[in-house]
Amino acid sequence: MRAPDIFDELTRKDKEIEYYKDKCDNLEKQLFVVINELKKTQALLRQFLNENTPSSKLPFKYPSKEKSNEEPKPRGKPIGSNGGNKEVPESVDRKIKAKLEKSCPRCGKIIFRKDIDTRLRYVYDAIIQAMIIEVEEEFYLCNCGEFCIGKHPDIPQRGMMGYNLQTLFTELKFNFSGSYANISKFFDNVTNSKINFTPKAINDCIRGIAEKLEPSYDKMESEIKNELYANCDETSWPVNGMQWYLWMIVTTNFVFISIQNSRARRVLIDIFGKNYQGGIISDCFKIYREFAKWYQKCWVHLLRKAKFEAQKNPKKNIVKLYEQLKSLHREMTDFLKENPSKELRQEKKKEFEKKLNQIINYKHWCKEAQSIVDNWLIAYRGHWLTAIEIEGISLDNNLCEQKIRGSIGWRKMLGGHRTRDGAKQYAIIETNRQTWKHKGKYPYNELLSVLRN
Repeated sequence: MRAPDIFDELTRKDKEIEYYKDKCDNLEKQLFVVINELKKTQALLRQFLNENTPSSKLPFKYPSKEKSNEEPKPRGKPIGSNGGNKEVPESVDRKIKAKLEKSCPRCGKIIFRKDIDTRLRYVYDAIIQAMIIEVEEEFYLCNCGEFCIGKHPDIPQRGMMGYNLQTLFTELKFNFSGSYANISKFFDNVTNSKINFTPKAINDCIRGIAEKLEPSYDKMESEIKNELYANCDETSWPVNGMQWYLWMIVTTNFVFISIQNSRARRVLIDIFGKNYQGGIISDCFKIYREFAKWYQKCWVHLLRKAKFEAQKNPKKNIVKLYEQLKSLHREMTDFLKENPSKELRQEKKKEFEKKLNQIINYKHWCKEAQSIVDNWLIAYRGHWLTAIEIEGISLDNNLCEQKIRGSIGWRKMLGGHRTRDGAKQYAIIETNRQTWKHKGKYPYNELLSVLRN
């Protein structure tokens, strides 16, 4: 038997080593590909699921211990309820009678009038009725060169669109984020082609309305700096494919919108001035600093951030931080519901400051908790309890965030604006509409009144 050749054995071992080396290299490359794909997926997911994602937008929710232990609410209407969700109307426009046939439609039994009972129910209905008005218009060319034209309060001085139609166009555009083409098709459909204007004609109508409302918009902008406080927020807003920003400012008297190509502090300085003597209620975005007299930072953003980190790290004491902050916020909210006096507010603020300082000064927070303490609680120290002392404001910025959601539908449906003029028109008209709603008025009726006058 021939002894194995040492050189053949070494050659075989080298080939085996080379094979496993190539296999490891291939596996390493595949691993790098998987890791890169995972990072891309995580980055994409973070756009939709992060500490700034409202709870209403989360795709899944886990009930709290308190809610999971509660008995579920019974289905159906409450005992004794009539099942209706509307009150009896104060007035009716038309009365009709729904009469029975002479016999039962199922078995054919004769129905005698003496056996019949009656009941009342209310039906709500609406129609869009086209109205074409023929106007016999007087005119006169004066010797001075003035071309005099007759006027009537029910029709516009110029154009073919009446006041009601202009207002309907505006409501469909701004309340339902409808495109000009769809608005044109809608009126063509419901009026049997009696009202048939091109999308460009409707666009020109909206532009004219914006021009009529612009003086009111400019007046609001000049008066904002005199308001005692303002809730502020901003969101991305595409204009001609570029990243612009919609700024919303909510005060006691106004809801003001400005669409700018900047997210910098200069936008706020242009609106409020360098030394605004009122207060700003906002999130912890760094531009909302050092230009107002006082600040109130949003506790909802703080709690959302703490909850997000607590869910990521359930075994660390970030959970303890979240529970302490949530408990303090609940205590302060309950206190404000009692409508306390000024003296009691000042006394309670000291008590709440002491509790907040105890949370801040705790020396054994984990890295995630300490990050929130440093970058939120300490960085904005003195801005978390202003609502306890000053009457009329809240601990969060929910008022502004709820109102800015009205514009998000437009951004999602229509993708912002194609032109700067379109963005300006939107800001002007929506500012007036939101301000009317803010004051408890109906935008349709208010716009109709403006156009008539």
